[in-house]
Amino acid sequence: MSPYKQKEPIQFNFELNTTAGLFVCAGGFEARANAFLRRVRKNRIHVEEGLILHYDSQRVSNEDKFNYLWMRLEQLDFKRRGTIHVHAERPIDSCRRISVEIGTVAARLKNRKAIVDISGMTHLLALATVHTCIGCGLETTIIYTESKAYYPPKDKRRMVVKAWRERDYESASEYLQSSGLGSVQILPEFSGNFRPGKQTCLIVFVGHEPNRVEGLVDSYAPSAVIVFYGLSPHRTFDWRTKLSRELHAELFAQWHTREVDVSTLYLEEILEQLEREYFNIRDQYDVAIAGQCSKMQAIAAYLFWRKHPEVQLVFTSPVRFNPQHYSWGAGRTYGYRLPSY
Repeated sequence: MSPYKQKEPIQFNFELNTTAGLFVCAGGFEARANAFLRRVRKNRIHVEEGLILHYDSQRVSNEDKFNYLWMRLEQLDFKRRGTIHVHAERPIDSCRRISVEIGTVAARLKNRKAIVDISGMTHLLALATVHTCIGCGLETTIIYTESKAYYPPKDKRRMVVKAWRERDYESASEYLQSSGLGSVQILPEFSGNFRPGKQTCLIVFVGHEPNRVEGLVDSYAPSAVIVFYGLSPHRTFDWRTKLSRELHAELFAQWHTREVDVSTLYLEEILEQLEREYFNIRDQYDVAIAGQCSKMQAIAAYLFWRKHPEVQLVFTSPVRFNPQHYSWGAGRTYGYRLPSY
C-alpha cells in the first residue's frame, strides 16, 4: 500500500462543470500548452482569476501560444486576467514573481481552489507554481496534457544514437530537444538538509537529452547515481525507453549507478519506487532528485519532497530549447487533485 494513499491522474471530463478561484497556465511553445483551454467549453468552466506565465526567454517561439491563451481567458469569461513574466536565465527571480503574484491574487479569492495547467511549464516553474498555491492554502488540482509524439522520431533512432556516441554534435542537435545544459538551479526552498561529510546520491529522471544530463552530472558531481528511465503508459512508445538507455549508456558507464524503469505518468508507481530507493540509501547518502523527463515525474518528486524535506530538488535549464525538435500534437488531458498537507 502506498504511504501517500493517492488516486492516480484520471482523464479530464470536459462535460463536467469546473469551478475554481484561480487558474494558472503558461504560454509555452508546445501544442499541448493551450489544449486544456481550447477543449473546455465556456459554459463548463467558471473561474475568478486567470494567470498566464509569459516567457520572456525565446519569446518568438512562445508568443503565439501566449496570445491565444490571453484571448481564450476573455472568451471564457474569466473575471480577471493577469500575466507573470518569467525567464529561463533568471529562475530565482521568476519563481519570486510567481510567489508574489499568486500570493496577491490568493488573498482576494472567494473560491479557495486553484487549477494549475503544467502542460506548458518547465519543471521548475510548474513546481514553483504548485508550491505557491499550496502555501497560500488553496486546494490545488493539476492539469496535464500529454503530447501525441516526441522527438526524435522512431525512424531516426539509430542515427541520433550514432551521432551522439561519435560526438557529432551538429548532427545530434538536429534531433535533440535542447542545446545542452545552460545552468543548474537549486532553489532555497527545495535545498534540503544535507549533512556535513555525507556523500551525495543523485536520482535522475532521464529522458532524451543526454547533452543536458551529461552537463548536470558533471556539474553536480555526486558520489553515486540512480537512473530512472521513463516508461510511457502507451505501448507505442516502448521504444523510447530503449532509446533513452542507448543515449545515456556511455555517460553512466563512468559512474556507480543503479538503473530502474519507472512510469512517466502514474504517480503512485513513481512515489513507491522513490520510497524504495530512498530507504536503501538514506543512511549512507544525502539524496538529491533531478527531473529531466516527464512533468508528472517532476510532480511526483515534489510530493516526495513534501514528505522528505531533507531531500534536495535539483533543476536545470538548457542553453536553448529546440521547439521544432521537441514534441507535436496534444494527446489526452489528465487531472490530479494534490493531497492536502
